[in-house]
Amino acid sequence: MSYMIKLLSNLRVKELKDICRTYDISGYSGLKKAELISLIARTLTEKNIQDILTQKGLIDGEVESIKEIKPIVKTGREVETRKYLNYLLHSLSVKELKQVCRDFQLSGYSGLKKVDLIDFILDSLAEEEYYRFLHERELEIIGNEIETAIGKIQGKERETISDITIVNPDLNEIEITFKGFNWETVSFLSITKDNISNPDRACDCRTGANMGFCNHFWVGFIFSLKEGYFDLSDWKLTRLPENFETKIKSIQIKASPQTQQKEEKDLILVDKSTDSAKIMEHLDSRITVYEGEIVEIEEKVSEFQDITTTYYILQLKNVKFGPQLKKKSDYDESKLDELDKLFVRISDNAYDKLQPSVGDKITLNGTVNKDNFLKMFILKRATKIKKL
Repeated sequence: MSYMIKLLSNLRVKELKDICRTYDISGYSGLKKAELISLIARTLTEKNIQDILTQKGLIDGEVESIKEIKPIVKTGREVETRKYLNYLLHSLSVKELKQVCRDFQLSGYSGLKKVDLIDFILDSLAEEEYYRFLHERELEIIGNEIETAIGKIQGKERETISDITIVNPDLNEIEITFKGFNWETVSFLSITKDNISNPDRACDCRTGANMGFCNHFWVGFIFSLKEGYFDLSDWKLTRLPENFETKIKSIQIKASPQTQQKEEKDLILVDKSTDSAKIMEHLDSRITVYEGEIVEIEEKVSEFQDITTTYYILQLKNVKFGPQLKKKSDYDESKLDELDKLFVRISDNAYDKLQPSVGDKITLNGTVNKDNFLKMFILKRATKIKKL
């Protein structure tokens, strides 16, 4: 009800007095705007006010009552609603937070920084408005962060998952390192049956540093779920998109290739439904391209600290590859993978020696990297490049 009463402030004094006349409300003569709104709110039913707002174009159709909304957004959550909303709001930008203020007819927020804006919103909204905000925005905010998390797993974002380490198996503690173009983010998560109502978590990013549900958190959430640390039916802290389980069905946990011989393995997440899944399994590892046909050659120039570097990007098709072997006797053709497309970076020196042309078939060794600047998986530090 308080949400709809605030919307009445969009009406002029004349319009408010017309409402009083229409509904036979007496005692409105001489009242100021705020007093008129208070009189209307005390006199009319929620349905009356809803009809007025609909007629004035301030709301679209029927507004669900707080009695209908509350059971939907509560979800059995144990965390206090204000605290939960605080977690959620940290996913929004300053611009988005100011829009929340405008949506709820708040004033006095101009010039506030992000943390102060969040406190201002939490202090200004009534409990009913907490629930109304969660009803309208929670799934959108959570869904956006989950989409970004899945994008990171698929290698489509500016950050790449570098490694996932189980630091304490007894407490399901995991640490995930993400790498960007020139930065690194470390995220920690522990979900157990004792803390599932509000898991232990920490992250270097601004959202996660304030206990918010950042995309790094959701990568850890997906990993923990796949690792069997908890059942999704026991998760009550947030609502999840209806298609969440379908979206993550193809995501698998694998040992990082460079640690498979170690007793304690670093782990990776791979989405088997994506074209990049095969190459992602070898991220930061050496592979051998046994055959690939050049379909495009692009010269590139980069400058760093006054040093100019020329290099070439070769695009290959019909690629046959496998892990780089220590012994030729370990070769097993049945274990090779195929890719429709692969990018290879070679130095100008290697280019001069090879003299490649479109249509050439080549073989080489190289390290699989995610180039966060170019936003692609690419083979770097290429050696033993030869035409076939």
